[in-house]
Amino acid sequence: MKATLYEALGIPQAASDEEVRASLRRLIRKYYAKTRDGQGNVEEALRFINHASRILSDSDRRARYDNELALSAGTTEQKIAHVVSNAVAVEGEQTDVGTAAIDKLAEALADPLETGLDAEDPKPELNLHHPGLTERVASFGRSPLVTIVLCMLFAAFIAAAIVSVTPADTVLVAKQVLVWLTLALILLTVVYGIVHGIAWLRRRSEPPPASLTPQTDLAILNWRRERSVFLGTDHPQEDASWIFQLRMAELERAKSGRTSEPRPWHRLAARLFDYALWGLVLALLLSELRGANIVPESAAWWLGHPLIAPILITLSWVPIEGLLIASLGTTPGKWLFGVYLQFSISDAYARRDARAHFERGLKRAFRVWWEGIACGFALLAPVMIAVAYEKLAQNQETDWDFAQDCLVTHGPPGVLNALTGVCGLAAMMWLYGVAWHQPMADSIVWARATITDALPSPETLANFAGGGGLIGGLAPAKSGDASPATARASVPPSLPATPSGAPSPATPPGTAANPGDPVDPDLAAAFAERRAKVAVLKVEGPRMLRAGNWRRAAELCRTWTDLDLASADAYRCLGQAWQAQGYHQDAIAAFRKAKQFDPSDHDLDDAIDRSQKGIVADFLNRYRR
Repeated sequence: MKATLYEALGIPQAASDEEVRASLRRLIRKYYAKTRDGQGNVEEALRFINHASRILSDSDRRARYDNELALSAGTTEQKIAHVVSNAVAVEGEQTDVGTAAIDKLAEALADPLETGLDAEDPKPELNLHHPGLTERVASFGRSPLVTIVLCMLFAAFIAAAIVSVTPADTVLVAKQVLVWLTLALILLTVVYGIVHGIAWLRRRSEPPPASLTPQTDLAILNWRRERSVFLGTDHPQEDASWIFQLRMAELERAKSGRTSEPRPWHRLAARLFDYALWGLVLALLLSELRGANIVPESAAWWLGHPLIAPILITLSWVPIEGLLIASLGTTPGKWLFGVYLQFSISDAYARRDARAHFERGLKRAFRVWWEGIACGFALLAPVMIAVAYEKLAQNQETDWDFAQDCLVTHGPPGVLNALTGVCGLAAMMWLYGVAWHQPMADSIVWARATITDALPSPETLANFAGGGGLIGGLAPAKSGDASPATARASVPPSLPATPSGAPSPATPPGTAANPGDPVDPDLAAAFAERRAKVAVLKVEGPRMLRAGNWRRAAELCRTWTDLDLASADAYRCLGQAWQAQGYHQDAIAAFRKAKQFDPSDHDLDDAIDRSQKGIVADFLNRYRR
């Protein structure tokens, strides 16, 4: 079977550089991490990749190769002229010599003789062979002792974070976190199902992507035997030392169990582990800065908010990831899950110094942050991760790997690495759930309360319809977080703080609905308005308490206690609202006040006991910090 380089790669001769690189990367993913077989097919394929990359990655060599293709397909006279013009060629690659050698010789004879003082610096020689194919696999942490020490360090760090963050009421918080995680998993499943469905419909409507056929595979494996893709009398001379390095690299990859097959779940778990671990480091740094009064309390609260913290964590990880990949070829999470990276895998002439690798690693990490996880924005990141998974499953590589010519290989992580990675990831999910469940709940309650406050309740509409007028003391809650001991709802000064029992607005002037009620019409109207307020507060206060809007419930119930001084329900509602916010001293005072008006309610004793335990837990948490 006769084939050219283009036919062997399965691309047209007019293919762009991107198409050439994509075809070479398909070959590398197929043969690079394979175990060497008895016939040496893997070595033949890699040597073909070396030859094709040297020819097609250089514009001058590719132009000369295309010229030879055109001449070989011409007439007999053109072929004879071509052979005569190349008769002076030395043994080697015909695309490097031939007419080009004659031109260089003529230029050398025409140039004047230069002395050593005025001679220009010689240009650096291009790589004779592809160094990426013989590059050693990343060996960081392959020593059992290093593996044990690193896994122990990860476990100790995460365990210390769990001990310092776990609250006193662990069971209650665990239930809430479990509910949040369950809802998050359900939401992620729905998002992935939608993205997968859209990707499946698009794959059905689009033609299948170009891939290597059995004929091109055969041409690749037999290219040196048939001498077809070279179009010359002599096959390219290979350096014996380079071939030895190639075979040793094959054996090393086979020994380490490397594979270039895509494993998206390993990559996702590794990235989540890296982000979570780096987030813990930033949380400790923020805690120290807040303890030193360098960062204000309000700024620290916003920096740790579940909608802002992921953006900062993932963005600050970009340079760290670029540096680790450039120096070690992996990161802590990737090392635990057996993921390794190698740059410039399809370009034989690419720069391979530390600075070039760092630039590629930085560009790749930034594109992952921008395109792969939507800048860390929690509401869009699941969608972009699902899209990246579908692209990886379809194209066998991600866009950022192709853009930076990066090959991702996977190796067996080992029992200890896998156990540390899985358990550590689960533990850090618990930590972030504990730290974020309350701010997230407050944000949801705030959004729901904002909508609820914008819509009047049926009781409020009934009072407005009944002519009771505007109800004071029910103004929307302010955004400031004032202490309940100082938070008081505004009460019109014209309303006397007298017990309830005033006549209704329908009571005719000069008469009293109940014995002892005042007969004065203005005073009767004031009592009627007071009763209307109490009626609304009896409904709105417990409703806000059930909705979880504890700050608003505390304001309403406080107004209720000011208007109805002898109501046990009002003080009970106020104590529950303050207890939910963590103001246990004020909650105990409210519960004891309710106990005075309702001594038979034993639930108040339990509530007082919970607040006392909360005071002790707060003291212990401050002592630990």
